[in-house]
Amino acid sequence: MKLFYTEFIKLKNTFALWLTLLGALFVPLILFTTYLSDVKSFVPGHGINPWDDFLVRTLNGCCFFSIGFALLIIGLTIHIEHKASGWKHLFTLPISRGRIYFGKLLVIFAMVICFFTLYLALSVLSGAVLGYAVPDLGFSKFPVAGMHIFRFVTEFFISILPTVFLQYWLSFRLKNLITSLGIGLGGLMIGLLLKSWKFIIYLPYAAPFQLLNYKEEDASSHQRLFLINAVYTVLFVMLSYKDFVKRFRG
Repeated sequence: MKLFYTEFIKLKNTFALWLTLLGALFVPLILFTTYLSDVKSFVPGHGINPWDDFLVRTLNGCCFFSIGFALLIIGLTIHIEHKASGWKHLFTLPISRGRIYFGKLLVIFAMVICFFTLYLALSVLSGAVLGYAVPDLGFSKFPVAGMHIFRFVTEFFISILPTVFLQYWLSFRLKNLITSLGIGLGGLMIGLLLKSWKFIIYLPYAAPFQLLNYKEEDASSHQRLFLINAVYTVLFVMLSYKDFVKRFRG
């Protein structure tokens, strides 16, 4: 826990914490403003649950922005050590390299989970406020599909694991933040542009975009994707950990 706290303190002097808050607020604020500025277009028909359409927009936003946020947080976390030439100092401390490897990963995952939590909480809150401010939108007449959101988050988190570990590996191996981010963003662009290609599931960066327009009944079709992700995750963890512990010198 002391190592986790130390790594977290390092982020206080970066844009990471503000990025988490502002990034989580961005899409909910856009959705709230859009619904409020054109109410007539979003008033549902009789008996139609407005949360269905709202959640599709919210979860699609999560697919686009959450993985980008993860790349930035990984880059910022690792760049702290590159920028300050801090690796050699870290490696002289009475802490194993394995603990350093997983300590930084733990901070990254904590930030990503905070982002997810804030993003979804603010999204649901914006829908609830819309229902109170504009009763015709009907949000207050239907419950929020909490289990639907939970299943999406679970599957989405699994889908980004290979990308997180691969990007983590690239970030400590490539000292230039722009280079590592460029590779990640390039992979995301390819994954989005070719998301309908039948072999695109073998590109780790493409996995989050396979969950666009998420429906629970599509879960069975994602099983192959999750199996490939599991293999990639184990592979990237083993290779990056071995590289960090045995070969990496900072």
